[in-house]
Amino acid sequence: MSARKPWLLPVLLLAMAALALPLVGMMLARDSSALAPVRWIEVTGPFERITAEQVRTAVAPTLRGGFFFLPLDEIRDRVSAMNWADRVEVRKRWPDTVEVRLSERRVLARLGRERLIDRDGRVFDADSHVPMGGIPRFEVSEQRVEDALALYELVRPGLESLGLELARLSLSERGGAALTTAEGLEIVIGRSAHQQRWARLVHGLPLLRLQQDGDPERIDLRYTNGFAVRWHDPNATAAPPGDA
Repeated sequence: MSARKPWLLPVLLLAMAALALPLVGMMLARDSSALAPVRWIEVTGPFERITAEQVRTAVAPTLRGGFFFLPLDEIRDRVSAMNWADRVEVRKRWPDTVEVRLSERRVLARLGRERLIDRDGRVFDADSHVPMGGIPRFEVSEQRVEDALALYELVRPGLESLGLELARLSLSERGGAALTTAEGLEIVIGRSAHQQRWARLVHGLPLLRLQQDGDPERIDLRYTNGFAVRWHDPNATAAPPGDA
């Protein structure tokens, strides 16, 4: 007669439990949406380009597992992938709500005609319906966006002090920099000594304005000790329509 094995029953029970766990998990996942469904997607935050309905549409496919199996990381990734989304936070709130809080990218400039640069220097695609009025355009390659942003930060305070608004900033592959303001003033900075040349203009232009009638049309800063100014001719008249 064989000896009793008191340890055999617990081992068998553990083995059966281990085999049953995946099945129980699948049953819970299947039935969770019925037992604890998500009924509300609450969307909050300062946003204008993205609509709450767009966010709900992006999130809806993730709700099949119900409240207990909400894939928060996937929800965050789906909302973050939306064109204008910047920072996204996702939480669940008992018993039936998922909360999505987001903020939108803040546009700093246009890149060419079809892309945008946000205030963190990230490039993204523009929607066709986005109004571009008042947004300066950077005429640079995407590889030189960081350099263009540095130049923008250099000239922005000076433009404000001179009462000018930037319309276009161009930076060639060789580093040649130029600006055009919304007032129609062209400023050529050149390839080197950007900071020194710009400081010279900011300090010198107000004095020239006191001595000269009219507004400058073009300023060339590519000189060692000064800059050249071409002024609007106050006596010039526009050519009649159709004339060359």
